[in-house]
Amino acid sequence: MFADWWTAAQWHGEVIARVLADRGVRPPARVLDCTCGVGTQALSLAALGYRVTGTDVSRHAVARARREAQARRLPVRLARADVRQIRAAVTGTFDAVISCDNSLPHLLTDSDLERAVAGIRACLSEGGIFVASMRDYDDLRRTRPGGVPITLHGEPGSRHGAGQSWRWSTDGEHLDITLFTFRERAAGDWVVSARETQYRALRRGRLSQVLNDQGFTSAEWLLPEQSGYHQPVVIAVADCPEPEAPADHPHRQPGPARR
Repeated sequence: MFADWWTAAQWHGEVIARVLADRGVRPPARVLDCTCGVGTQALSLAALGYRVTGTDVSRHAVARARREAQARRLPVRLARADVRQIRAAVTGTFDAVISCDNSLPHLLTDSDLERAVAGIRACLSEGGIFVASMRDYDDLRRTRPGGVPITLHGEPGSRHGAGQSWRWSTDGEHLDITLFTFRERAAGDWVVSARETQYRALRRGRLSQVLNDQGFTSAEWLLPEQSGYHQPVVIAVADCPEPEAPADHPHRQPGPARR
């Protein structure tokens, strides 16, 4: 899906690191990537000096992330875990939890989303932040596009790429996506594969409400033109009944109270 995965991953990490740093979470803060996939954000944040734990429901994705981390000698803790049971899968608390690249819309019901968000909140230190990105379903539900065009990378004879076909439910609440991947073994000789999944077309307002209900405050959305990221990003603060940690906290820079 990328011309060069690690180059793309480093860009992802730099943008998310800026979002974290702007809210006082800087290396060597503890970060949990609770839907890490193959490690696009987790590994790149580790390369920037964050202490990262990554989890994902896919055994194959975690295995790939582990290989990539070992190849780059990055000290990332990786484990298989369903985000709905994330609190039981990790130890201690974190300065930040992230979930990027449209992972939360895999949770198709309010019950599953609430369980995941409650577990994420339990993994955060008081005043810690949650950062997530997802597609702009507020806009997509209005236009209901039919998919994502095929994009090819590389030189003729060794090209690779991907495209998507989207099928919307009648009410616009869900969409089935078929991901097609293409790899050229020799000039004109292609291997094509397809995988299917379903997403919830989750509106920003609904996710904000769930965050508020599950112990977060100050949910803020940044659109791509504000954050520089390729999807809308939400930043929410774990509700902090006590004053913020003192200025000499080892992982957070002094600043105004988070409430």
